[in-house]
Amino acid sequence: MNPATVPKLSVVDLSRENLRPGSSCWVSTCNEIKVALEEYGCFVASYRKLSSEFRKNVFDALKELFELSEETKMKNENPKPGHGYMKLPTLPRYESLAIENVTKLEACKNFTEAIWPEGNDKFSEIAHTYANTVAELQQLVMRMLFESYGLDEKLYESQRISTTYLIRFIKYRKCHETDKNTSVLRGHTDKSLVSILHSDDVKSLGLRTKDGQWMQFEPSPSSYLVIIGDAGMAWSNDRLRSCYHRVTVDPSKERYSIVLFAFVSGVIETPKELVDDEHPLKYKPFDHLGLIKFFASSNVSDKMDSNLIKAYCGI
Repeated sequence: MNPATVPKLSVVDLSRENLRPGSSCWVSTCNEIKVALEEYGCFVASYRKLSSEFRKNVFDALKELFELSEETKMKNENPKPGHGYMKLPTLPRYESLAIENVTKLEACKNFTEAIWPEGNDKFSEIAHTYANTVAELQQLVMRMLFESYGLDEKLYESQRISTTYLIRFIKYRKCHETDKNTSVLRGHTDKSLVSILHSDDVKSLGLRTKDGQWMQFEPSPSSYLVIIGDAGMAWSNDRLRSCYHRVTVDPSKERYSIVLFAFVSGVIETPKELVDDEHPLKYKPFDHLGLIKFFASSNVSDKMDSNLIKAYCGI
């Protein structure tokens, strides 16, 4: 395929000083985000709210975390599916830990006290500060989406208040140089409202377009990949598309990344403003945690893509 015909991810600068509600810059950026998420289900946000020193501290802390024994990391327990330590025989190069309600300092401290019984205030503070900064990015994106669709600000505030955050710290182990199978995570869509990924400088994430082409995420220190999940697609009545993506590894390099998942506590319902003759209602109101549990227990074929949510709450 001619490289010139392969689509590229939209890059949107969300740190501009003139990005103020009501300004022409704000209005054009709202539209830019909506168009990217409707077409691709993702975009790259340039968001320079964290210093280079702090970002280095974040990834240094991750490496320290993954150097702990497996027995220690297994103390990251959570009864909710996909909310704790993950290392599975079917995913030999993948390992991750998670903090639920990470924007609350108490949750970060509970995590570190479980992993480090003597405590680790430095890790707690880094995780808490990082998560709140990225949560602000998620809230900015959602506010812009609500405005671009002409939705009432009270609806946005209601969703913002009910949004909770799970952070997942991920290590992808490098494979042997002779191993031709560099796949780590097979293609899937997230079950979140929105996911925001931040990576080190190792390229490994591919994102599939509507017509089956693959785009590559080019990580940089201040780049965050914003991804619509299945819950976001259902909330928007399929106006937004959940982004199908996969992870491969560089045979010679380990990769570290962080994903902040936005969930909604309680019931998610499509706003009536997003339903019309051209866009008839496609989803019943659904419980977000119920979707997560359905995903974990379901035998639905193709459960790794958006067919799952259609099986769960589609009309």
